Amino acid sequence: MLVRSLGLVLGMTLLGCGSSPASSACEGLPAEQCGEPDAGVPDGGAPVETELVVDTDWLEARLGDPDVQLIDTRSSGYDDSRIPGAIELRPQQLATTIDGVRAQLMPPMQGEPVLRAAGLRNEVTAVVYGEAPEYDPSRIVWALRYYGHQDVRYLDGGFAAWVAADGALDTDPPVTEPTEYTIVDVDEDLRVTGDWVLMQIGDDPYDMPAIQLVDARSEGEYDDGRIPSARSVNWTRNLDGGFLKSEAELETIYQGLDRTETTVSYCVTGWRGSFDWLTLTALGFEDVRLYDGSWTEWGSGEFPVERYQLQ
Repeated sequence: MLVRSLGLVLGMTLLGCGSSPASSACEGLPAEQCGEPDAGVPDGGAPVETELVVDTDWLEARLGDPDVQLIDTRSSGYDDSRIPGAIELRPQQLATTIDGVRAQLMPPMQGEPVLRAAGLRNEVTAVVYGEAPEYDPSRIVWALRYYGHQDVRYLDGGFAAWVAADGALDTDPPVTEPTEYTIVDVDEDLRVTGDWVLMQIGDDPYDMPAIQLVDARSEGEYDDGRIPSARSVNWTRNLDGGFLKSEAELETIYQGLDRTETTVSYCVTGWRGSFDWLTLTALGFEDVRLYDGSWTEWGSGEFPVERYQLQ
């Protein structure tokens, strides 16, 4: 019989979600813990239509526009070839440890020099792409939104989709031109802490909690322990061959969630959770936030944990 129990889970194994499935963070882990979808092209269905998510046709029409700046988040390959004009920026460059919690987004004062060195410009439409399927691009999209960059887009299908569409490539040695990028108007509402989450769910997380929680980890991690009342949506479920699923399919996945309520996604370090954040935002949920500390903080023994046990 499955019995739900609330309590503190101590000494739980923390499974990393701070890098792409193809990266070293996933080496040696079971496939379900990294959750890498199959590569390929989606079979059909209307794609999500939003200013947040763009496709290769959209980018082709704007390639070379000085008001559009591309950001390449791939773990390798940038030096060999890239979409013309792209700068390189990886989530690890913006990661730090805060109060003992690893892989957190740097405070603005630390992040600003990184963005300057990467060559990011203010007041451009930033288009982020990676090597799909991975969540590094969504992490950068969220980070820039948090830092107050107003117009940030996600290229659906990433670099592979661009190559498949015969998009132009730059194979010359990259030249980085530092900028005077300035972080202004940080959007604090996009990022929450464990104490804030605990306050929102209250003593009885099933008695009309103030927030909706979405767990982007694998189903196995979810079963081992989760934030009380959290719903499991493994980040890979949003994808079909590296592309976002159709709006109808995504609506089914998130069926039952109220798009007018505050919704918080999380994983282990907020990296996989950033992909659920991106998907929910693209679907039109009005107030989507990311718990950056995620399970690294919540599973430390200081917060209540819900789990199922076989008896």
